[in-house]
Amino acid sequence: MTRIAAALASLLFVLAPAWGEALTLGQAVEAALARGADQAVLDAGLQSAQAAYQQAQARAGFALSTNFQYNASEALNDPARPLVTTGVAKDPLVSGVGSVTKDSVLPQNVVAGVTASLPLTTVTVKGQENFQFAPDGTLNQTTSGSANVTQVLWNGYPGGPLQAALDKAGLTLQIARLNAQANRNKLMLSVRQAFYTLLSAQESMAQLTLTLSQRQESLKFVQAKASLGQATGLDLRTAQINARAAELDRLAGQGALEVAKRRLANLMSRPETEAFTAAQEPDPTVPAATLDDAIALALKNRVEPQVARANAEAAAVDSQLASGATTPSVSLTGGLNYAHDWQTSVTSVVGVLGLSIGLPLIDAGLSNGQLAAASATQTSTHTQEQQSLRAIPVDVTEAWNAWTINQQRTEVASWSVEVAVGQRQIVQAQFDAGLKNLTDLQTSDVTVSTAQFNLLKAKITTQLSALQLQNLLGL
Repeated sequence: MTRIAAALASLLFVLAPAWGEALTLGQAVEAALARGADQAVLDAGLQSAQAAYQQAQARAGFALSTNFQYNASEALNDPARPLVTTGVAKDPLVSGVGSVTKDSVLPQNVVAGVTASLPLTTVTVKGQENFQFAPDGTLNQTTSGSANVTQVLWNGYPGGPLQAALDKAGLTLQIARLNAQANRNKLMLSVRQAFYTLLSAQESMAQLTLTLSQRQESLKFVQAKASLGQATGLDLRTAQINARAAELDRLAGQGALEVAKRRLANLMSRPETEAFTAAQEPDPTVPAATLDDAIALALKNRVEPQVARANAEAAAVDSQLASGATTPSVSLTGGLNYAHDWQTSVTSVVGVLGLSIGLPLIDAGLSNGQLAAASATQTSTHTQEQQSLRAIPVDVTEAWNAWTINQQRTEVASWSVEVAVGQRQIVQAQFDAGLKNLTDLQTSDVTVSTAQFNLLKAKITTQLSALQLQNLLGL
């Protein structure tokens, strides 16, 4: 066993330069997360959810807006009024600043205002200047202003619809982050699986190359024996079959190696033509001493129950909005209006206080439909959460059992190699003593090769089952 392992290690050392740079598992995962197309798609989805949340946050936050207006109007040749041709007319030109009663009079006004708002509160301050010149040059002018506050006391949801939208956007972002983490774990699982598959393919390729070399040497030996009449036709045909089978196995192994390399290259977004190999890595481990520990870790880390809970909370927001739409909305308004007429020097200040109550009467069943939909969603998400909490322990138990059995099978496969190598040594000694023939010797060679390949298969099966268990634990 030691001699074969040393030969295999030497062959790997010889082949490594031709295969390219040795890539560690950590480097492969890092490359896939940094440059991989799959991770780029995940990042884009998360950025979209983040942007939607920021928009909802902006809508529900403090807003400040201003406006400025200038208006002027003039009536020409109004048939209802005498045409003013001179500025000597003494009759009143206006009955109020801003209204036209004579031709050639141009009412003008300038308006400026500022509005500050929160989801339930709006404050508006506005100022207005009205003026007009009569044909004789007389100026008529008034100044006015107002300050008003509107406070929504209740409109169906604490904080109002904008706050509801923000709450839902926050839950949507939370769900997006959880799903992104789950998908990131799946991506890392794919990379790790591809890495260990490539590593196994490399080891298999080295073993296949060594086996082919041994079969070819065996064929030459049998041919030499046959030429001396010391080997039968059956011995020669057996050697030819073994050599040809080794060639085909190596050809298949080369194809498997290329596919494994290309699959890992795709995950890392590296050109398939780049030469690289998977560096030797220890077998993946599971950070749980017992099955119960593994289940507890999975229930803590897995995102499916968390996603279901977040979806239920989002449905609760919809439900509360729909329920609130069937209740009265109440708003309180207060303010001051100021006006000053510069011609008469009269100033007025008017206080305003109002209470507004909106009573929903008929909405064609919209609110009831929304309430039913939200209630159904809540029921569905609660069921999903409970189902995932029941399914996770079952999935972990299945994966744990598979992993532990595969570990034992790998150990048995290792014993089988030791036994096959020992038997091969015995057959060799018996052949040298004339007690075994060439066919027996070649059969023992095939038995050793078969045991070695079974060990490689058992090893990669155990590694992949450990990776699958890690993923089910939310790692």
